[in-house]
Amino acid sequence: MRGQSLASSTRFLVIALGLLYALAAVGGLALVEFGSTRDIVLWTAFLAVGAALLLGGQFLVRPGVLSATLVSIGAVVGGLPLFWTLLVPVAVAVVIACSVALARRGAAPA
Repeated sequence: MRGQSLASSTRFLVIALGLLYALAAVGGLALVEFGSTRDIVLWTAFLAVGAALLLGGQFLVRPGVLSATLVSIGAVVGGLPLFWTLLVPVAVAVVIACSVALARRGAAPA
């Protein structure tokens, strides 16, 4: 993957992961039986903050180091409650790798 292909693939994956985190936050509240209020708050907070950082880093910040940092932190934070799945940790790793690659490519002299 190079050029626009990497950027568009990363953008798609970041949006998909952000929406997955938001859906998991709402779906978890509706479908999962939590043991305590603390569990509900942590579940929702981690997923909501992760989704916000992912989407904010993608859309609100210019591409570069800050964007890659926000996207990476958001991917990890939101992925914590879903670490037991197989797909989410792989998606988190791919998002981080692609975001860092795009940030490094943008920083290189022309």
